[in-house]
Amino acid sequence: MGKNVEQHPSVKPRRKIGWFAAIAAVPLLVCGMYAGFTTGTWGNGYASAPAQSTRETIVFPGTDGSQIVLPLQLTEADLSVDSDRSYIRSAPPRVPEMSYELSPDLKDKLQAVLVYRSDMPGGYLLLAPAGWEASGSVGANGSYGLTLMNPDNTEENLHYSDNAWACQGCAINNIGTYFPDQADWADEQGFTVYEPMSFDEWNNVGTEGENHRTASYVTTLKGGFYQEGVVYYDEDSNDYVFRLLEFNLAQVPSTRDEVIQSSLHFFQSHHGPLNMETD
Repeated sequence: MGKNVEQHPSVKPRRKIGWFAAIAAVPLLVCGMYAGFTTGTWGNGYASAPAQSTRETIVFPGTDGSQIVLPLQLTEADLSVDSDRSYIRSAPPRVPEMSYELSPDLKDKLQAVLVYRSDMPGGYLLLAPAGWEASGSVGANGSYGLTLMNPDNTEENLHYSDNAWACQGCAINNIGTYFPDQADWADEQGFTVYEPMSFDEWNNVGTEGENHRTASYVTTLKGGFYQEGVVYYDEDSNDYVFRLLEFNLAQVPSTRDEVIQSSLHFFQSHHGPLNMETD
C-alpha cells in the first residue's frame, strides 16, 4: 500500500530506503552520471531505450468541488546497472487518494506521470503537460531522472533530476549554483561555482525550513528558448540531496502558462515529486 505523503509535504525525505536508495558504484562514475541528469543530456547518455509506458487515469479534487480526471502515464524507469530480478518484479505502486486541488480548466491540459522501477517497490508522481511522452532512468549510483518531450516540438521538454543523496560534489555545486546565497558555502566545501547562472527571475518559496530551501527561477537561453524551474535541497548530517524540475521552452511556449505553473507548483508544494513507498 503506498503512503500518501502528499498529506504531509513537510516530512523530511528518508535516506537509503525504497526508491531513494543509492546503489554502490565506482566513485569516478558518480558525478559524471548525475551531471548528465542535471544538464538534460542523460536521456541520450545511457538510457538505451524509451521506458515502457501504459495509460491509466487518476482523480484530483477540483477547486470548485468537482473531480478532475487526468490521464496517468505509467513509466518504468530504465536501469543503467543490471540488478538481480530473480526475486522481485515490482508493479507500479497503488496510487493514493489525491488531496492536491486543480482548476477544472486544466482537465484536458495536464497529465500525471507515475515512474516506477522493476527491481524495488515504490515510485514517484509528477504533473506535466498532457500528451508529453516520458522516459525515466536510474544511474549506477542511485541518482535518477525523467524527461518528457513535447511531441509537437521536440526541442521543448521537461526534465526532473534527483541525486538521491549520492554524488555529494554534484549536489553541493548545484546548491551553490541555483541558490546564489550558498555560492560562498559551496566554495568553502571545495566545489566552486565558476559559471554563476544569470537569472531573469529568482524567488525563495519561503523564509525558513523546507520552503527556504526551495526556489523558483526563470533564465533566458541563446536561440530563443528559456528555462523555468523549481529546485530544492536538503541536508542530513554531512550528506545533501538536490532536486530540480525544469521546463525548456520556446520563447513563445506551445503550452499555456497555467499548465507550466501547475506542473511546477505541484513539485514545489511537495519539495520534489510525490513519493510513493510500499509498506
